[in-house]
Formats: sequence, C-alpha cells, structure tokens
Amino acid sequence: METSHQMLAECRYRRRVWDLTVTWLAQPNLRPNAWRPSSNALEWWTSITTTPDSPRKALRSLTLLIMWEVWKERNARIFNRHETSPTTLMAKIKDEASAWLLAGAKDLALLLARK
Repeated sequence: METSHQMLAECRYRRRVWDLTVTWLAQPNLRPNAWRPSSNALEWWTSITTTPDSPRKALRSLTLLIMWEVWKERNARIFNRHETSPTTLMAKIKDEASAWLLAGAKDLALLLARK
C-alpha cells in the first residue's frame, strides 16, 4: 500500500515534476535529492517549505498546488487510464498558479516574480 509521501513525492514521475519545479522557480530545497528523510507527509512538506530565502506562505501554497495536481494525475492514471508527461503536468501547474495570481494570491506573486 502506498503511503501519502510515496503518492506525492517518491516515484520517478513525481520526482521529475519536482525537478521541473526547481528549474522553474530556482528553489533548490524542492529538489528531491535535497529532501531530508521524513516519517510522514506533513513532516516532509514542512521541511521542504521552510527556507529563509523564500516567502513561506507562497512556497507552501505552491507546494500544495503541486501536490493537488500530482494527486489528480495519479487518479487519472488509476481510474481513467490517462497519462500525461511531467512537462504537460508542469504546464498545468503553471497555468493554475497564474489563475491563483489573478485571484489575488499576493504572496505567491512574490515568489513567482523572483523566477
């Protein structure tokens, strides 16, 4: 049985999505090989989103968005037998982040403006 951490972060596909996020935002703490071992998803999430170099609220919002999109991709694969590439999923994440900016996500705007 998959743990929540495995579902959100540990497979090769999901690691590629996180690597694409690092490239997009220049946030090295989001690179999977930089993650500290964790015993659960909350510990992992707190660890990767706590950095002195980035606005915490923005980084946490963005990682939740990524996890949500990864979860939806997982469900599409399991229940609908529909797969997208990591780059296609990354494009969806960027589009959704842009929608969040239009909706007034000020902290996220600060993070995305740094890229």
